[in-house]
Amino acid sequence: MEQTGDFRIAKDGTWFHDGGEIKREALARLFATRALKVDEEGDYWLATPYEKYPVEVEDVPFVIVNYDKDGGDVVLKTNMGEVVKVGPSHPLELRNNIPYIDVRDGLYARLGRSVLYNLIEEYGAELESGGKTYKLGEL
Repeated sequence: MEQTGDFRIAKDGTWFHDGGEIKREALARLFATRALKVDEEGDYWLATPYEKYPVEVEDVPFVIVNYDKDGGDVVLKTNMGEVVKVGPSHPLELRNNIPYIDVRDGLYARLGRSVLYNLIEEYGAELESGGKTYKLGEL
């Protein structure tokens, strides 16, 4: 079932196939939302019922590009249009002093720099959402 293929997701969230950027945003979103999986070993795959292609991921597959408030909670939006509410089901976690969040099924997003700076400007060093407090970084 495993096939060879040249799929890659750059650190900035850009998708590539056979060395060229996937310019059709709808196609990259389809891959990201319907076919992208991560296994127990941390390997990424584009998987359908009939085929499975490995995906090289430079950091994590998604980047948080925007945020909004929903009452007292913070809702983050990925570069692929998915939204996730920060809270106990989707906590922020620091990796090398950068916040990440599990979007779904072990697929993480890194907070983009501008979003992180805007959150720090609005909330300070800690963010409250979903009844919990999360650090946005360490001094």
